[in-house]
Amino acid sequence: MILPKRSRQHKAESDSYAILLYKLRDLGVFRNVTDNDYGIDFELEAVKDGAMTGRYIKIQVKSSEMLKVRKDKVPVVGGIKQSTLNYWIKLSYKTHVIAYAVNVTTEDIYLTQPIFWQATRLLDGTRKSKSLEFVPVEKENTDVAKILTAIWLLAPSLTDTLHCHKILLKSLEAYFKLYVDVFQYDYDSQVHEPDVFRSLLEACKVISWNINTNTEKVTLSEEEQAHLFIYEYWVKQGGGSYDEIPNFICQKPMKVVMPILLKCLSHYKKMVLQGKYYWRRNNTYYLRLVYELEIPEPLTSHDEILAFGYQVRMNGVARRDDFEMFIASIDEEYKND
Repeated sequence: MILPKRSRQHKAESDSYAILLYKLRDLGVFRNVTDNDYGIDFELEAVKDGAMTGRYIKIQVKSSEMLKVRKDKVPVVGGIKQSTLNYWIKLSYKTHVIAYAVNVTTEDIYLTQPIFWQATRLLDGTRKSKSLEFVPVEKENTDVAKILTAIWLLAPSLTDTLHCHKILLKSLEAYFKLYVDVFQYDYDSQVHEPDVFRSLLEACKVISWNINTNTEKVTLSEEEQAHLFIYEYWVKQGGGSYDEIPNFICQKPMKVVMPILLKCLSHYKKMVLQGKYYWRRNNTYYLRLVYELEIPEPLTSHDEILAFGYQVRMNGVARRDDFEMFIASIDEEYKND
């Protein structure tokens, strides 16, 4: 009697799904969407204290047989189509998309960071497939995958990140002026622009969530560190009303937050320019904001930031004026897309 045989590929896929769902089962509820495979296999919604949170990610599971480890110890999977990259990018505006690869023999789980920025970097309008990079670690294990997945489930959305980035880019001059003011004016006088301080804290909290922000040592208590980006906390420390905060209270968080801001701006500028093909065709305004802003690097210490702040107060923030030439160079580079 001749019966259907289960293919090796189908078994590997089934085993990969089972391992992933079992290993990450404590994080939330999985929803299977493999019946319509357009680049997404599952949704995972976070559960906290037994309650649904409404926070979820979309998951693509790649075959570990395709996974190779480069000399720099970065695992990669090739054969990613441009159409898949485009689809992941569009989905990312709604929720984070994460790719996973499962070794069905060792049950190790490999995963990417939220895919948006890598996808925009790889997109070039050709028909060439691309290689997807996974998180580089010495030895993959379930704990790493579980920890990172839990972080990304609760991470700020891409839409919020882009919104806050634009606010910071457009308001940078005001932030430098605020920095100078809180150290220049009387120690116990009130901050002149409390709303500027508030917007700085709120926007930095969002864009710095996944960036190593080790900066100049400023002594913060555990409580201050936990409330660093909370405007109301610093107002309370000054004993004032909602819109009153003395300069001496503002000085400590400003010394910490401004280096974080500058590091984040440098980080996002690099990622946006790496994805210039995508932004040229989808949001030239955002590309201009990022490209034209000029901040000297490194600029991390209090004295360096204060000195640059004085220059900004005198002359404003310097901006490049060759954006049209930059756009023309992109169009020339990708003219056959």
